[in-house]
Amino acid sequence: MPIGNAGRIAICWGFLTIGGVYAFVLSKKSVDTRRVETLRVRERMKKANHGDYDHTIADRRFD
Repeated sequence: MPIGNAGRIAICWGFLTIGGVYAFVLSKKSVDTRRVETLRVRERMKKANHGDYDHTIADRRFD
């Protein structure tokens, strides 16, 4: 039983829709992993910045 023109178009749209959703999921996953990594680095920087500093070492003036 041959597929008509409308059937071919429907099959192509199905493949394109599935491919588009799959590409979106992959890109979203990539963006989320980069975001989590950036948040971890930012948190590490905040933790490294805590502590007591000796301000008598350098007398800087920013005029």
